[in-house]
Amino acid sequence: MALVTALMAMLMLLALGAGVAMTTMTESTIAANHRDGIQALYAAEAGVDLAFSRLRATEDWHTLVKAGDATPFVQGRLADLLQNGTVDPRIDIVVTVSPDADGHEDVLVLQSSAIVRGGIRRTVEVVVQKQPATGEIDRVWWR
Repeated sequence: MALVTALMAMLMLLALGAGVAMTTMTESTIAANHRDGIQALYAAEAGVDLAFSRLRATEDWHTLVKAGDATPFVQGRLADLLQNGTVDPRIDIVVTVSPDADGHEDVLVLQSSAIVRGGIRRTVEVVVQKQPATGEIDRVWWR
């Protein structure tokens, strides 16, 4: 009888240990996915900042867009675009520029997508407007 009780206790402890191990592995996977998602979001925002710096250097926005189409504006590995060796080289970004849906000539829509390891993708969309008097660029809308 004592042997059966000991075996049952051991079986219960084994099941409890397996449950804790499974929970730990699941929590680690969730944390890694969250980390990668945040990294992708930050990379997409970095793509918007890169596009902003290139837009400031562009005099005529009409040369950037085709009628009604999204045109790739910034594209490549984030580490190469930033010329920074500390950035994860597996992060790819694509920033497209589109004309305003309402037809305003001084308004553009930027859409920045970043893909990190594991195929996690985050996208940021920004509507920008060029001030005719000063030439400065303002963020009108951010999503």
